[in-house]
Amino acid sequence: RALPESRRDVTEDAGRAYVPPVLHEGRAWGFAINLYALRSKTNWGIGDFGDLQAFVRLAARLGAEVVGLNPLHALHYVDPEAASPYSPTSRYFRNPLYIDVTAVPEFGVDAPRATALRERVASPAFVAMLDDLRAAPDVAYARVGRAKFSALEALYAVFRDVRGERLRAFRAYVDAAGERLERFAVYEAMTERFARDGGRVRGWLTWSDEYRDASSAAVKTWAAKYRRRVEYFKYLQWIADAQLAAVANEARSLAIGLYLDLAVGVDINSADVWTDPAAYVFDETIGAPPDPLGPFGQNWGLPPLEPHAMLRDDGAAFDALLTANMAHAGALRLDHVMALMRLFRIPAGKTPADGAYVAYPFEALLAIAARASRRARCLVVGEDLGNVPDGFRERMERAAIFSYRLLLFERDAAGAFRPPEVYPELALATATTHDVPTLPGWCVGRDIEARRGIGLLSEHDAWVAHSDRRIDVSRLLDALRAHGELDDDAFEASHRAVDARTSERAPVAAIVRAAYRYLARSPARLVLVALDDALGEWEQVNLPGTFVEYPNWRRKSALDLDDMASDAGIAALAREVRERVKGVS
Repeated sequence: RALPESRRDVTEDAGRAYVPPVLHEGRAWGFAINLYALRSKTNWGIGDFGDLQAFVRLAARLGAEVVGLNPLHALHYVDPEAASPYSPTSRYFRNPLYIDVTAVPEFGVDAPRATALRERVASPAFVAMLDDLRAAPDVAYARVGRAKFSALEALYAVFRDVRGERLRAFRAYVDAAGERLERFAVYEAMTERFARDGGRVRGWLTWSDEYRDASSAAVKTWAAKYRRRVEYFKYLQWIADAQLAAVANEARSLAIGLYLDLAVGVDINSADVWTDPAAYVFDETIGAPPDPLGPFGQNWGLPPLEPHAMLRDDGAAFDALLTANMAHAGALRLDHVMALMRLFRIPAGKTPADGAYVAYPFEALLAIAARASRRARCLVVGEDLGNVPDGFRERMERAAIFSYRLLLFERDAAGAFRPPEVYPELALATATTHDVPTLPGWCVGRDIEARRGIGLLSEHDAWVAHSDRRIDVSRLLDALRAHGELDDDAFEASHRAVDARTSERAPVAAIVRAAYRYLARSPARLVLVALDDALGEWEQVNLPGTFVEYPNWRRKSALDLDDMASDAGIAALAREVRERVKGVS
């Protein structure tokens, strides 16, 4: 469905979400990245906001108009190894591990504590530690956390010593953030203290009754006693917000800017649930029902929001959540957007086979989302993969909320890949996402081998899966050749590479480039190139159904930022997608 024929800004259309001018009658493209995976010569073993700013500049040079990110939500401070961005402690606040330590203003001031910190960071032992963290193939979250948080504590001490204009700016931020920041910071401080004192990790469900109520007198007394530590956690959020704002300012050179991601829920043992327990259902979790692709269903282990609570005070909490996540975004992805209409809820201790769908106040929530979008001038993309209710996508389209279309999932009933011309206009088109293999890995069955290697597939089942995969890849190659994206030589070379499950990158890289040209042929207004695909990554970042068996949310990019900037393959792929999307011959 096309946008309104008139040229007026769609923000004037009540009930419709905002659509950026570049997408009114045209199309745009960009990259999708995982921030933690970025490598650089300056970060501390995890991609940070400084790296993100550098990537935005690179994307701009390549002609991109948007940079998409994994959720930046706050995770568990006392348990950095719990790294899933889709199981946060708060969706209102951000992960301080993404702070670029040396870019914090306190790092460079002329003060004794700052000087001592700079000397420590420059010491041979610290430099060697950072080199080791950078060189590691995976993010070593616990070690990164120890290095970063010790430095950030020193910077907070510098802040308390120096103050001045910085103090006034901090107080303005705290006043604007209000009671929600206060409770979040108290929760972080209490979680840290109680974990240290009693060895209990992650918080409030292990606390004594007097501390389980965020508004209790005992909590207020505790917060007053440890006011400085509470302020430290506010300081971390202030710094993270300021650095993300600086990146967003850099991203103004892009037509859309940053494309952020709002997870569908939070961990039950989290700051958000402790802050507002009446908003959550405690004896159920959310997931997906059994289906032919997942015969056992899915249990995501997250507590569902209580439908009626979402509309308290005219939906103020939901509006505040969207506002917080749109603050520095040109676009926002709503993870599992069907949650606005219904959630599959599973009783505690039961399996997905025992679950059922529960209806949510769809029209009211949709109206709140559209209003927040117009106010923030932020595009909304709804992640509508999986079991989509009848009529849902049509209603989202009328609200100008973009659909989320994955090449690997866009098939007809016979399994053939849908031609690009049938993709909807109001859509974001890409090849893969975090829960599926990278396109190179999918082509040669690396995900199948990963499951076989950790015992999730037997040898026989892996053999069957590889046979099925060869059929699926053949279907993709047929579609790419039929639309002129692979010539006969490239088609034959690609088949040989897939049949051999090759580690040779060139034939698979040709498939990747052809696949994104295929997507760029579609009428979808927004096309995203997954950086993992552009880099030829074999292994996916998250293998659903695993926890400790597979290094989820840890794999780093194959190249660092400097090498990406000079990589001919990335440049060629970017040029081809840009020319197709923009209609440049």
